[in-house]
Amino acid sequence: MSLYQLSVFLHVLAVLTWFGHMFFWSIVVGPVTKRIEPREMGLLVRESSLKFGGLGWPALFVLGLTGIIMLYYRGVTMDQVLSGRFFDEAFGRGLGIKLLFVGCMVVYQAFVGHRPAPRLIYLNMLAALVIVALSILLVRAPLLFALIGNVRP
Repeated sequence: MSLYQLSVFLHVLAVLTWFGHMFFWSIVVGPVTKRIEPREMGLLVRESSLKFGGLGWPALFVLGLTGIIMLYYRGVTMDQVLSGRFFDEAFGRGLGIKLLFVGCMVVYQAFVGHRPAPRLIYLNMLAALVIVALSILLVRAPLLFALIGNVRP
């Protein structure tokens, strides 16, 4: 297995961990702990589980590291990224949009985190689905971003 293939595997595994954890807690565990009687017991279960820490930040670290490795194998240099030339190309535009959504999720996690946010969590989950869709399009339909970039009002 090459370093590139290992990076892709770890990248996908980190996405599954980050998003799977978020969806499972938001859709399954959160509502279940609210129904535990007495209410104090449900709060205790929730508080105890939060002591173990989240999986989001470690997964995000792995995503960043493997993402940089995968870009390197695609021939992307730090100079291209920092100068903005990378974003002139279709793949760069698509990745830029994806990273914007990732940034929104990071901001959400930093400021809202594990505090109750009954409606805001669904926007975060929608951002996760958009990221997955954009990731698939980047790998399987990069021409789409070229077409989007060439459309002028």
